[in-house]
Amino acid sequence: MTRTLTIFAIFLLGACASTATDNARLAESDVDIVWPGPPQQARIKYLYSFSEAGEIGIKAGIIKRFVRFIAGKERQGMARPYAVAVDEDLIAVADPGLGLVHLFKLKESKYAVIRDASGEILESPIGVSLAPNAIYVADSVAGKIFVFDRKGEHIQTIAGLQRPTGIAFHPETRRLYATDTLASEIVIFNDVGARVSAFGVRGAAPGEFNFPTSLAFAGDSLLVNDTLNYRIQTFALDGTPVSSFGEVGDGSGQFALSKGLGVDGEGHIYVTDGLSNYVQIFNKQGHFLLSFGGMGGEPGQFRLPAGIFVFGNTIFVTDSQNGRLQVFEFLGGDVS
Repeated sequence: MTRTLTIFAIFLLGACASTATDNARLAESDVDIVWPGPPQQARIKYLYSFSEAGEIGIKAGIIKRFVRFIAGKERQGMARPYAVAVDEDLIAVADPGLGLVHLFKLKESKYAVIRDASGEILESPIGVSLAPNAIYVADSVAGKIFVFDRKGEHIQTIAGLQRPTGIAFHPETRRLYATDTLASEIVIFNDVGARVSAFGVRGAAPGEFNFPTSLAFAGDSLLVNDTLNYRIQTFALDGTPVSSFGEVGDGSGQFALSKGLGVDGEGHIYVTDGLSNYVQIFNKQGHFLLSFGGMGGEPGQFRLPAGIFVFGNTIFVTDSQNGRLQVFEFLGGDVS
């Protein structure tokens, strides 16, 4: 819960500089939107949502404000946010709709964007992951993973992939895991970008994939969204298959168009579904526990939820067609 309180406190402090409209938006959390609803005990609570940095009290730097004053205001909000990664210092949102990555620098209270890698324009930034000294961005059209330092300066390019989508950095092993969706395999790189190994082929047997996408870690396990096999597969970090769960459908525990993957501090697994517009929660064994969301544009509703990242007990979901990032809290306890 410490991480939840830390990151929430940063947002609250930043919100003091917001406009009246911003404060009204943040005040949405005063009306408890929770799942499950009364009389059951709430387990998930909607906190707030935002599209622009100013909505959480982060303002553009003086140079950027001057450029906007001279040239006219440029769009600052999200267009089609897809992937999100979060740590104590940074919220990074990959936005293929704008061809950039939004960087919300929490402790510095600054906003920046990544548009290119040493002059190479981002075509379809669709995956993002954070490491202590790096920001990794997967560009599915370019077939590359671009590596930036924490200030957003390009330092390296990892090429040779067909269509990279989901990426995830494992801090203990310092390995970067990347989904090559067209190749139906997971590729593992070391922290200097060298290819270490890969696993997976096209198919439906354990350890095989049909257009895999997002990734997440649960301790020493790797979770893979095996999208068109309509399942989540679990692997050891070396690629050994362990288990799987899920089936095609639009009911509880089923997947129609699974997108993002996340894991909270208690090991619950979160899966966004772009067709049902819900986030489903499963236990470690893959048993369905609870869902939240629903179709719409109101607080807590989604239009094509995609990426999800759970930082401590704070849940960040990219609400793609609503052009915003929604933030929720896992309240603890037995979700079932």
